[in-house]
Amino acid sequence: MPGQNAPDDSRTVNWPLTCVAYREVMMAGYEMLSDISRLPLKVRRRALRVLWRASRFTGRLPVYGVEEILRYVLHLSNSEAARIDKEIIYQDMIARAEWGAVLKRSWQGLESDSASIHFPERDVLEQASRSGKPVIFTPIHMGCYVLPFARIMLDHFESRRMLILRAREDRPDETLAMQRISEIGIDMHFLNVNEKQKYLEAVRFAKDGAVIVSFADLPASYGGPERVTLFGKPIQLAMGVTSLARLTGATVIPMAVHSTVDGDVVDIGRPFESYQKGPAEKARIASIMRRHIEDSVRETPEQWHMWPRFNEFLDTEMLGEAV
Repeated sequence: MPGQNAPDDSRTVNWPLTCVAYREVMMAGYEMLSDISRLPLKVRRRALRVLWRASRFTGRLPVYGVEEILRYVLHLSNSEAARIDKEIIYQDMIARAEWGAVLKRSWQGLESDSASIHFPERDVLEQASRSGKPVIFTPIHMGCYVLPFARIMLDHFESRRMLILRAREDRPDETLAMQRISEIGIDMHFLNVNEKQKYLEAVRFAKDGAVIVSFADLPASYGGPERVTLFGKPIQLAMGVTSLARLTGATVIPMAVHSTVDGDVVDIGRPFESYQKGPAEKARIASIMRRHIEDSVRETPEQWHMWPRFNEFLDTEMLGEAV
């Protein structure tokens, strides 16, 4: 189980968060999730909620295994950490179903699904679209983002392309889903930036008008680390967005998707820009990202997909000095 070594008592924090048993259980139900993904958005999410409740009632709900981390980071009681650990499983179920829906639903069905996506700060998107400047969205790994991004492109950036930056191997289901979105006329693609040349491509595409998506909640191993505190814990965040914003002159827009049984709410943060270079500017933007992550995760902690990787964020050197 995660958290066998108490973080406050050790200079090294080692959480073996493979979640192997959980993944095996979820893959066993893959066919059922695949069938449910064909249903309309509200119907499929309610069907998954019924399935989740039935599994919980019968004792068949798998253990996700992040209770220790939730107690350590958010200072939760045992019962509240256990509750959120179970809710994470439901969020994982709907996230998988949403990727499947992109592949299995008709375009008319997906368009109908998008009516359940709400943008309380739509005026920010309209202003960014009218400006004609490069745009960088900095979401966090939360909720179901693929349909909200498609809706944003249709409503505000129809003549542009969207590049979602990532620095890991492709996931076949996500890549196929993105291809399907492109086939129905929305120019959205993944761009792996694990090489310098690919990063320079992202800069060029942004200058040419592409909408860039660069996730804000990545650990130091993704490059450009900056030390901050997150929920009072010393961590290091990857801050590649700092140089990307400066090189492209882009408007940076923090965002987070909160997914519920009834649909998605896309929270848009205050836009900012970066024209300076140096440690002070990097620290400023890191502070903005930290607050963005904290505010979003506090609102719906069960929806943050990065809990199993929280140990990768921790600044073990600073933790060691604190001990």
